[in-house]
Amino acid sequence: MTGKQENLKPGSRLDKYRIKQVLGGGGFSIVYLALDPGFDKEIVIKEYFPAKLAQRHADLTVKAIDDKSETLFSQGRKLFFQEASVLASLNHPNIVKVLNFFHANNTIYTVMEYDKGISLQAFIKKEKGSLAEKLILAIFVPLLASLQTVHEKGLLHLDIKPGNIFLRKGVNPLLLDFGATHKLVMSADSRFFPVVSHGFSPPEQTCKNANLGPWSDIYAMGASMRACIEAKPPPAAKKLRKKEATMIPAAKVLIDLGYSLPFLQCVDWAMSLDIKKRPQQVSELMSKLKVLQ
Repeated sequence: MTGKQENLKPGSRLDKYRIKQVLGGGGFSIVYLALDPGFDKEIVIKEYFPAKLAQRHADLTVKAIDDKSETLFSQGRKLFFQEASVLASLNHPNIVKVLNFFHANNTIYTVMEYDKGISLQAFIKKEKGSLAEKLILAIFVPLLASLQTVHEKGLLHLDIKPGNIFLRKGVNPLLLDFGATHKLVMSADSRFFPVVSHGFSPPEQTCKNANLGPWSDIYAMGASMRACIEAKPPPAAKKLRKKEATMIPAAKVLIDLGYSLPFLQCVDWAMSLDIKKRPQQVSELMSKLKVLQ
C-alpha cells in the first residue's frame, strides 16, 4: 500500500538524524533539512527518489512503481550511491561537503553540511541582474577552481546554473547538486539522457551521442556569468542558437554597461557553439579571469 505523503514527514528518523522540513528536490531526489542530535547541528539530507519510477510505501520504503521500472530504479540507486562516494572524496572549500551516506528504506541518503545563504539564482533575481564585474569574478573564479577538482577526478558536473550555485556569507560560493553525473552514466545503459537546463546546457548536451567533456561544463559557467548580467537565461543552445545566431555576443551588446572587454570576451569564449572554439580545460578560462580580478 502506498502512502499519500511522498516526502518524509517532519520528525521522521533516518539513522541518527531527524527530519525537520523539505528544502526542495528534482526529478531524481528530495532534499531535506535535518538535525544531527549528536552534534546539535543542522545538516542537509538528499534522498534518492526518482519521481517517475518510484513511490513511497506506508512503511516509508521507496520502491519501483512496477516491474518495468525496477531495473532503472535499481541502476539509479547504485549510481546515486557511487556519486555520494565520489563527492565524499572531493575536498574543496567551494564544493558541497558530504559528511555521510547510507542505505535505508530501500534507497540511498546523502548527508551534507548545511550553510546559510542564498542561491545565485535568487540573488540575481533580487538584484535584477547587472551584478558588478568584480562580484562576478569573486563568485566564478573559486567555482572554476572547484570545477577543476571535479574534472581531475574524471567527472563532469553537467548541471551548472545559478540555481545550483550557493552564496554563503561573504559571497563565498558553493557548487551544488552533482546529480547529473549519474544521469549521464545512466544514458549509456538505460535510455536515460543527460539532464538539460535550457539556456545553460551546451548544444552537445541535447544530443543522444553527446561529445561531452570539460568544455561542456565551461559553457554552462559562461552562460551563468552572462545570466548575472542580464538576469535571465541565455537562449537555449539547441532550439535557438544552433539554427542561427540569435544571441548577440556579450562583447557587443553588454560593453556599454560598464563591463570590461576582456571579461565579456571570456564569457563569449566559454559560450562558443563550436566545442573546439571553447576553452578545453577549466585552467584556460580561469587564468584569463584571474588577471581581471
